Amino acid sequence: MGLVWMVSGCRPDAPGAPVTAGAARLVAHLEQSPASANVERVSVTFSAAGLEPRTLELARVEGEWDGTMEELPAGDHRAFHAEAFGAGNSKLFVGEASDVTILAGQTARVDITLRPLLGPPPPRPPEVVSATSSADTATPSGTLTLRVEARDPQGSALGFSWSASLGTLGTPVNGASASEVAWKAPSCVSAGQTPSITATVSNALGLSTSRAFTFAGLPECPRLAPGSWSAIAGLSWGRESFSATLLPSGGVLVIGGVATPLAARMTEVYEPSLGISRLTGALRERRVWPTVTVLPSGKVLVAGGGTASAELYDPATGTSTPTGSMSEPRDSHTATLLPSGQVLVVGGWDGTTLATAELYDPATGTWRRVRSPLASHGGHTATLLPSGQVLVAGGDTTSAELYEPSTDTWSSVGSLHTSRMGHVALLLPSGRVWVTGGGDDPGASSEVFDPAAGTWSPAGRERDIAAAVVLPSGKVLVLLEGRGAELYDPTTESWSPTGPMVRPRYRASMVLLPSGEALVLGGDNDQAGAELYDPAANTWRSPASATLNRTAHTATLLPSGQVLVAGGGSPAGAVATAELFDPATNAWSTTGGMATPRREHTATLLPSGKVLVVGGAATGEPLRSAELYDPATGTWSPAADLETGISTALKPAAVLLRSGKVLLVAGALAALYDPGANTWAPTGGLLADHQTPTATLLPSGKVLVVGGAPSATAELYDPTTGTWSPAASPGQERRRHTATLLPSGKVLVAGGSPVDTAQLYEPATDTWSAAGKLPLAPRSSATATLLRSGKVLLVGGDDGEGGRWSNQYDPATNTWSASEDIGGQRAYHTATLLPSGQVLVVGGYAEGWALGMLYTP
Repeated sequence: MGLVWMVSGCRPDAPGAPVTAGAARLVAHLEQSPASANVERVSVTFSAAGLEPRTLELARVEGEWDGTMEELPAGDHRAFHAEAFGAGNSKLFVGEASDVTILAGQTARVDITLRPLLGPPPPRPPEVVSATSSADTATPSGTLTLRVEARDPQGSALGFSWSASLGTLGTPVNGASASEVAWKAPSCVSAGQTPSITATVSNALGLSTSRAFTFAGLPECPRLAPGSWSAIAGLSWGRESFSATLLPSGGVLVIGGVATPLAARMTEVYEPSLGISRLTGALRERRVWPTVTVLPSGKVLVAGGGTASAELYDPATGTSTPTGSMSEPRDSHTATLLPSGQVLVVGGWDGTTLATAELYDPATGTWRRVRSPLASHGGHTATLLPSGQVLVAGGDTTSAELYEPSTDTWSSVGSLHTSRMGHVALLLPSGRVWVTGGGDDPGASSEVFDPAAGTWSPAGRERDIAAAVVLPSGKVLVLLEGRGAELYDPTTESWSPTGPMVRPRYRASMVLLPSGEALVLGGDNDQAGAELYDPAANTWRSPASATLNRTAHTATLLPSGQVLVAGGGSPAGAVATAELFDPATNAWSTTGGMATPRREHTATLLPSGKVLVVGGAATGEPLRSAELYDPATGTWSPAADLETGISTALKPAAVLLRSGKVLLVAGALAALYDPGANTWAPTGGLLADHQTPTATLLPSGKVLVVGGAPSATAELYDPTTGTWSPAASPGQERRRHTATLLPSGKVLVAGGSPVDTAQLYEPATDTWSAAGKLPLAPRSSATATLLRSGKVLLVGGDDGEGGRWSNQYDPATNTWSASEDIGGQRAYHTATLLPSGQVLVVGGYAEGWALGMLYTP
């Protein structure tokens, strides 16, 4: 931009000569910019059509750049181009004055404004050219192929990365300008969730572009009912010789098993989508080897099992109601759902092997006898054929026969090559029936029945088989007794290994899931964890804990929301191992182990996010060592040892003070740990000996220490003075009790040995009062957890009948709820309130039971 003023004046031309030239006074102005101070020179170039360009260097005059260009030919459309330069002759500003008129004999003032150079255009991020999916919609547990193609405006090299909010991503296949990945959809989603898979394309300049794929329409995951208990990553207790039945919802109903009468009645539903097993209602009576049949209505018929009665289990409510009874007691029988919707029950035992059959009609809830089979069968198989007939084979016999429902008749179809009982019979995709296992001849082969020919023929080697399912590929996954699993190919009659199982099992159950994976549950009374077989990868995986059950361990909620479970006792002694539980996936993973095995130690989350573990014991002698766990690295490092003179009694108590220091109470002495200095120091002297006490941080900042043998007293610690003072005595000696700070500021002290009461401590008045009547006392080594509702959940306990029960204390009414079955007896376990409001219960003296349970308030 330029402005022109005309200034008249005399020219030094010869007298009388015509004047043909003028002049221009050039004034350059720099726009305000940080670069203005860096300008070292300004030049202006004159140009006009048909004339030679001329350049003038301006001089700085009082903050402006000024100069006069003489002897400029007069005329219109003159232009002046100005440039400002910095160090190294770098061009910083440019400006222009055009259409300037130069008058003969006059000096024109030309003002030129110079603006900063904009520089080259900024680099641009990559551009996604196309984003495609192999299908527009996702199916539960189905696999889609996602692809993006991209280009970079600068021609830079591209990099690709993928992420998924839900589901599982495969390994991306990346090219120079495209990337492709397989994504396996989850079997279900939580309410309001939509899976999103994001492809991010980056260039060498650090710029990136993302493209998201979203898939709606997946089914909603089952919801855990309020007030319910669930087992994590497996069953609530180890089962063997039980039934596992796939429900229409995708859950697996588990009934029966060799166990105590109470446990044998309890039912549970394993939800593969959640990785948990929901405890549901108990059966109306104990049953041993009953049959379990899903009816067209969705209800489940449970029949027999040492009795003639039957009942209907409703998965929607988790409850059972009685239905009609069979004509005689039986167990180890078969039940087959016919195309008519009726259920055919055949054979079984009632002291002797039975040769009878009955039909159940769901419409009337009644049974009627049908024609008897040609032979007695017990521990046999019954297979529904595509023709609607039922093949009954073996059962302590070689007999095989067909039942025709339309005519109520039986016909013989030859004999098995060996007597079989407890074997497996599977309908193959070819329509033939493959039978293996349960034989009394070690050299026998598997057999296959051809319905079209009505004949049996050998079909490969025999196996000591526990369970088998036909995979979508047509191959058969066979679970071997205590020896892992193998694959049988019916087309070649050959066997091949699968990947190793996490835990070989005996008398387990296996179910083919809608995802195409195979789920294995139970096996012996010490196998509660679930395992899943992936046919595509030929591998097994387990979301369950990889270590032994734990007792007297610690569980600490980390800032990440995960729970660190460390140390504890096992049948082989104290352990140093540690695991992490992730509430987002309901799965366990291993993390670094401690340097020293220990049980009955303390674990305290420090303000830094690290966890301080102190004391405990590996054998009978208390430990003086301490360790620090760093969640960022998953590793442990030594902390300062307890100094000589500081007591290290078993089961000390530790509490984090407001100062960030940790108070440790052990026996008759106490110590403070300073995380900043990594040091211990004694702090005052307790007034009494407290073995296995509780320590509770009060709203005042003081700490209440209660009980612990042999003391029946309570004391208060004042961190500001480092001194102890007596609190009112609860009047009863307690050890291994619980103490919970309530929202009111009161402290609930419950259970412990040898008392059978619960009490409330009021800090404001230093008084004790009764806290209702404690159910199933004395509840030693139980856990007490403050719920979001303000109620307190009391779980398990030793030295009484309360080990397998939970109760809730309501401060508003000063009462305890009725007892609720938690699936197995527990003591010396841990209970942790999760960010979701659920309570995680881990371990305890509960051999063979689930390593983790979830309570949903």
